[in-house]
Amino acid sequence: MWLLIAFLLLLAATAVVVIPFFRTSTHHHPDVSVDPKLLALYNRRDQLYQAIREAKFDLDTGKLSPEDYERQLAHLKRQAASVLRAIDRRQATLATAELDAEVESMVTAARRERAMVHPQPVLVAAAGAAAGNATPSYCPQCGARVQADDRFCPACGTRLKK
Repeated sequence: MWLLIAFLLLLAATAVVVIPFFRTSTHHHPDVSVDPKLLALYNRRDQLYQAIREAKFDLDTGKLSPEDYERQLAHLKRQAASVLRAIDRRQATLATAELDAEVESMVTAARRERAMVHPQPVLVAAAGAAAGNATPSYCPQCGARVQADDRFCPACGTRLKK
């Protein structure tokens, strides 16, 4: 009996250790399937981030003096900033009017779906007025409650009319 329990514990421990090796990477870079240059920029960014972490580790372990660390850190940060600017520029070139239209249609569909799930704001406001309460404010797009001084709906981002 004890042998069976020990075997099951060993099997469970092995599964816990081995399963992460079969999972896919959690790093997801948008648009890299479209542009290999963007993938290279993301990889360079990750390398620079790792180099910054390693420099900090070298400082903590005494392999680098504080002066050398500051000099190396400044150099790595300049390189990382340059790569991040290149990523932003490359992503801006990939963003097209067609992509913007696709995103807008997805947002519109999500807003319609949300409006169907939530109660109509007119009915809720009318019920409050019929009860003699002050009429609360609601977003005309999604029906979420808004404050009197809000310029945009906190739930869906629709511009509120004043």
